[in-house]
Amino acid sequence: MKMSNNNNNVLVSSAFLIPYNDKMVTAHSTRQRVMDMLRNTKKSKKEEEKSSMIIDITATTWNWDTYAIVAGNPVPIKLKFDKKEELDQHLMFDEKKVVQKSTLVPQLHRDNDDGVSMVWVPKGSILKECSAEEREGELVEYIFEAPIDPNDDRLEHYEQCVVDANMLYKQRAALAHACMRSMVRFYKLDRIVCWDLSWGIWEAEVDDGEEDGYPKMKLLKNNDSVPFPTSLDKDDDVSTFYDCCQPISSELLAKSLKSVLGYYLVGGNTYTMSLFHHMWDQQEKEGKGHMQLLRDLLSKNELFYMGHSAGAIMSGPNILTATFKGIDAFSVVTQPYNAPFMKLPPSESAETFFTEDKNNLVQSRTQMLKLMKKYDAWKGYHVVEAMTFPHYDARPRFASFPQSAETYLRATDDRGNFEQVSASLFVENREEPQDVTTLREETNSKQLPCYPIANGHALLLSYKGLKEALSPEEEFSGLLHWDCYMPYVPDQDYKQFVDGRTSYTMGSITKDKDTMPGDRTLTTYNGARIFSRLNFLGLPNPNRDIPIANGHALLLSYKGLKEALSPEEEFSGLLHWDCYMPYVPDQDYKQFVDGRTSYTMGSITKDKDTMPGDRTLTTYNGARIFSRLNFLGLPNPNRDIDGSHHPLFHSSEKNQL
Repeated sequence: MKMSNNNNNVLVSSAFLIPYNDKMVTAHSTRQRVMDMLRNTKKSKKEEEKSSMIIDITATTWNWDTYAIVAGNPVPIKLKFDKKEELDQHLMFDEKKVVQKSTLVPQLHRDNDDGVSMVWVPKGSILKECSAEEREGELVEYIFEAPIDPNDDRLEHYEQCVVDANMLYKQRAALAHACMRSMVRFYKLDRIVCWDLSWGIWEAEVDDGEEDGYPKMKLLKNNDSVPFPTSLDKDDDVSTFYDCCQPISSELLAKSLKSVLGYYLVGGNTYTMSLFHHMWDQQEKEGKGHMQLLRDLLSKNELFYMGHSAGAIMSGPNILTATFKGIDAFSVVTQPYNAPFMKLPPSESAETFFTEDKNNLVQSRTQMLKLMKKYDAWKGYHVVEAMTFPHYDARPRFASFPQSAETYLRATDDRGNFEQVSASLFVENREEPQDVTTLREETNSKQLPCYPIANGHALLLSYKGLKEALSPEEEFSGLLHWDCYMPYVPDQDYKQFVDGRTSYTMGSITKDKDTMPGDRTLTTYNGARIFSRLNFLGLPNPNRDIPIANGHALLLSYKGLKEALSPEEEFSGLLHWDCYMPYVPDQDYKQFVDGRTSYTMGSITKDKDTMPGDRTLTTYNGARIFSRLNFLGLPNPNRDIDGSHHPLFHSSEKNQL
């Protein structure tokens, strides 16, 4: 059901909206909007309520990446053996050194007593190099390049982590513990509720005093309380933490939603999170489920919604952008060895929920598709009439999240509307399921805006659309461009957010070598295609926001511009208007012999300082020149990138005004 909400109380982002693991990736302006929403919602409810929120970690608990990407970075696989013969005992290669079968390979830790670990080597991995020649008593490191495949869920590796390493049990407790503490400290809350719809609900209140900068808290359960542990380093602490978790019920979900001011849905596995939400939503037979209740509370401004990554995707009418996000493993939750680590709603049992054969990719994905269809779990919360694509990453790195900028641009039109022509989720025979095809085509027909969000940025929305774009700011540099990916800033002591600070300290963002403005101009990708989308979506545009560079000239009349004249290099073309021409040595006037109409090849391009201009870095943002060139009628580098010329140059026809 749609909602009627004109309140500006939906805030979505790509990355964490709280400090996590002693690192910051939230803009100061974003935090301020959350503080504003807490205050406004409390006023709207007209009650003397404690400042309280829900943080929902369901998606994060089940976070498991496909082999498209692991932990945010493309991962080269490294194995160590005494000799190649040992490697061959575990892996089957073809003549091109390509692995023919996915395998878990044992690795013995000889430098300590940790024993054996298993390293996942997927089919298609290519043996690229060895660290050294084989020598007696020395290990040789073999390095593989893994295929980028969003349809390989690494199930054998997942089983090892769940069964042998107790990953779900440990990860869930660690997540809940860290997120609850961080929420209370960062947003100055009095009370925090933590949902994991695959397990239960924790609740804690602030107590007197502080410890390591965090407010002391007490865990609540059944009118009793125990001190909130400062860490979960000991098994007893983990056990106590789990003991304070209340089982999920429709009644408890509704009660906790009504008792808070804000709801924050954290990122992770979009599919699994959506499935659990829809399963529990449909357990309520007599009244409305928690999803409609949330929409109702938003409409009355008695609740606000926050979501990052999967939580941002879930804010829309459906979760299709998760399929071109390309990293959420679709099949992991249906594995039978998960049974001890989840609590199913009454409508499901182990027999109906899990697959018969573990780690069977096709069977597992088929089972997940059945569950998604049964509970209509492709739908989102639908608190906004728009789609979002978190993790837009225009850095010039081919395997970035994975190829997220290209994926977004391919799945939207020039105006930024959702227009996904090609499938991005496959099951058997690498075919798109019919349910997903139908939904994708229906969504295409609606021409919904699809907002790209890079790490560190956020959007404030009402149901009808965009109200404000929020970006991180660095002192003495300014706001980070919308398509630039913010690095995680180490800040164990919260120094970046001391009272009165409104931006990150100098160098926090710009000193990060990987924080690049995006491959907006290279012919291999042309990320400048984002500009038209940003314009139509109303987002900050680096191109929207300086004209005679050395070597160029203007022919004018009294009334204005007649012609723009630029230096030309043979086989390259005309120098872009904002590019500074070097002085070309020419003692004998060879560059201007009769008949020559351009500089000789290399005269300009060989000069190492002749670059296209710092058009994109936050310290300067030369891309602001583009709009001025447009309005002045001057040649615009952003208009001329067609892949057929050197990045400094364009064809001569494009100087005709």
